[in-house]
Amino acid sequence: MRRGSMMSRILNLVLVTLLIGLLGLTACEKEKRGPVELVGEEKDTEIKAVMGQEGGSLSFAGGGVKFEIPAKLLQEDVTIILKREESTFDLSGKDVVGKAYRISPRLTFAPGAARLHVPVDRPLPGLAKDIDLMVYQYDKLERQGPGGPTLVQKWQPYSKVKFAGYSSNQKYLLFDVYETISDRTTNPPFGLFQVAFDVD
Repeated sequence: MRRGSMMSRILNLVLVTLLIGLLGLTACEKEKRGPVELVGEEKDTEIKAVMGQEGGSLSFAGGGVKFEIPAKLLQEDVTIILKREESTFDLSGKDVVGKAYRISPRLTFAPGAARLHVPVDRPLPGLAKDIDLMVYQYDKLERQGPGGPTLVQKWQPYSKVKFAGYSSNQKYLLFDVYETISDRTTNPPFGLFQVAFDVD
């Protein structure tokens, strides 16, 4: 009886040791995962990847848009979706750069920012500050009128994305993204980002 009890204890000890070893190996594998770098094909309109504390980037081949999240900006694993769509921008006195972009899910980045690289697809008519280059979002805007407040749906400047300059090769506009606006329930053009500038 005593011998059987001893064997049972040894077996339990071996099993616990193996379990601890496997958990440690899994933790090491997670630590060594590294940043995600996914490049979609030129014909793709949507790509997605699971990102965690290591961060990473999503981009389209052939000089398409790129969205990157620095390490330690996300606190847990999140499925990041990057989608490009045709522009529906309709503000007078403005012109657009590139396509419209959807970044899901709805996220707030803190204390830093993610980075959006938008390809320059046309010559810009001046410096960014002179042409009021910025990112717009499509959303509801409340206006006060004689009959009280009314909701107007339109493109409007988005304050949670800031112009951060040009890439070293001058082929991309760089924007710091502090908050995304899209989730899987928003239908276009709601939830889209669009880069635009003054043409007047």
